[in-house]
Amino acid sequence: MRQPAATLIELLVVMSLIGLLISILIPSLKQSMGLAAATICKHNLREIGHCLELYRTENDGWLPTADQSNLGIESVGKRRPWFAKLHPTYLSDPMILTCPEDPFRNRMIQAGAHMSNEYIAEFTSYGMNRFVASAGGGFIANVDRHQPSRPHDTVLLADLGPDTAVGSSVVPGLVGPVRNGGLLAWDDGFDPFTGFTPRPWLTKRHGRGINTITLEGGVREAQTWDVMRKPIGAFYDACAAGGCTFCNDLHIPHYSFARDHLFWWTGQTPTE
Repeated sequence: MRQPAATLIELLVVMSLIGLLISILIPSLKQSMGLAAATICKHNLREIGHCLELYRTENDGWLPTADQSNLGIESVGKRRPWFAKLHPTYLSDPMILTCPEDPFRNRMIQAGAHMSNEYIAEFTSYGMNRFVASAGGGFIANVDRHQPSRPHDTVLLADLGPDTAVGSSVVPGLVGPVRNGGLLAWDDGFDPFTGFTPRPWLTKRHGRGINTITLEGGVREAQTWDVMRKPIGAFYDACAAGGCTFCNDLHIPHYSFARDHLFWWTGQTPTE
């Protein structure tokens, strides 16, 4: 007796259906993986924020500072970043400094806990608000004394780019992009004193934006896609209405995240 068997047409139909199902599932799978990575990123920011809060509590209200004069290209490889001051007392696992979506996260993984690595400042996936860390010679870093008027909306940490290797050749020995010593510049990173213009740090690492954590410890998303496509301005109506110090007092070009109710600094600028 002849055994029943599928015809060639039936096999082709089944294979077509399987291919169709796979084409439908793959985008969903990628989206799920992206959401999982973004969740890990937010968790990392919370952990780092907690470490900074412990540091601040035990250092009379001060956050780690950065030397404003040591931010040019000539200082790459000579910087002691803010996160090195947290390790190992407050930050025991440096891998928290790596975002799953960072294409250059292996640099920190390979460095491990070696905070003495000459390029360690460029390996982090997250940056601290440079204004908080360095303005007035680090004077504002005493945030217990100089609180902004909107601490819940003041950027403390965020995803730090660039996420391309373009421009890395300006630093011999450094594999991957320069990341401004682990600091978030409020502009495109142009340094008028050295004439060095690195690739802008701003990224869209998580789809159309980045993850941030505010001075009050709230994790927020900032939509950077539109921000990256527009010229940097010195004044934004929505930003100024939120109390932005850069718009209202300093009048310096800066990225604006006012759309997401996030600001570099609000309120008065203390002086020494």
